[in-house]
Amino acid sequence: MQKLPKFSTILGAVLCAALILPMSAQAQSVRTIRNDGGGVVNDYIIRANLAVIRGDRVRIDGWCASACTAYLGNPNTCVTPSAQFGFHGPSGGSPAENRRAAQTLALHLPAVLRDWYLTKAAPLQGNEHISISGKELVRIGAAQWC
Repeated sequence: MQKLPKFSTILGAVLCAALILPMSAQAQSVRTIRNDGGGVVNDYIIRANLAVIRGDRVRIDGWCASACTAYLGNPNTCVTPSAQFGFHGPSGGSPAENRRAAQTLALHLPAVLRDWYLTKAAPLQGNEHISISGKELVRIGAAQWC
């Protein structure tokens, strides 16, 4: 069973990176995400926050599931017409750890998705998930087109 670091640990790592990495008003690079099934929530939140700090643009073009959806909270993230998202609850920890991970992920989603995620998608476990197209996320104001 993998222990999830506390949010303060994540915040500390992101702040350290902010001091180390050069910051620029212009985007440093464009990262395209395709066929990303997710992983450890905290790892993805750190990556998404580092992309914000560096000013990187994140382009989602294809499947982005689970913890990968944390990139939707980055204001420099855009989606293509072929973007597809899969939402479900975290697993791998104790029930309390998984609930904390779900709450942490929810904080990194666009505001319009937070309550929906916690009530509809976070309770799903295993291979259960809810798929939402990039087109639908743009329609409800949770994403922007590339």
